[in-house]
Amino acid sequence: MSEVFLRAFHATHAGKMSKAFVRGGSYDRLAALLPASARVLDLGCGDGALLERLGPQAVGIDLSRDELVLARGRVAQARAQELPIADGSIDICTCHLAFMLFDEPERVVAELARVLAPGGEFVAVLGGGPVASGEPDAFHRFLTILDRAPRAAPRFGDPRTRNDVGWRELFAGWRIAPFERWELDLGGSFDDVWSFLSASYELASDAEQAVRDELYRAVGQQTACRVVVFLARAVKKARSG
Repeated sequence: MSEVFLRAFHATHAGKMSKAFVRGGSYDRLAALLPASARVLDLGCGDGALLERLGPQAVGIDLSRDELVLARGRVAQARAQELPIADGSIDICTCHLAFMLFDEPERVVAELARVLAPGGEFVAVLGGGPVASGEPDAFHRFLTILDRAPRAAPRFGDPRTRNDVGWRELFAGWRIAPFERWELDLGGSFDDVWSFLSASYELASDAEQAVRDELYRAVGQQTACRVVVFLARAVKKARSG
């Protein structure tokens, strides 16, 4: 059910959310962590915004054909639970705000273990939420309004993919680094901010205009919008002996 929803959602929202994270700098920040010579798989590559920042050996997979139409580079439509990648052929797998959405995360982890070379690493940006301190910005206000609006998305993903304790369970036997907190500034014009917020899976299409109008009345044209995400890393242990 969740994959059906995600395919349909991205058919009408292809390329929309990545524009905000390009402005926020998380793709550049993630790409800067990786050696240019690495064989990289970008898992859930979407429209290729991160993929085009990775090295020449990078490849991407995504569930959405509509997103992949926009992507540059070597991409394929596939599920994270069934990767069309040879055993041990990848040095690093990246995943920007997609790991939390996958069904059957144990199967995804098993596939990562299969395609990564010994000592290979999974590097993911995970969703967090609005910044806790300071004056409420557009993201805070949007979530408050959304609480009163009809919801669109089914429940999907596994809570274990979103926190350190869950990662240690899912990636048992891997070397896990402490989560690193990143704060992103996604502010700008109201249209810039709305382009990001309206790509929320939780926003029903028939409520979009009403939510937009209420948010605009609350925040106006120049709009602060800050988001917290987390960098998570898991290293596949090399074979001993």
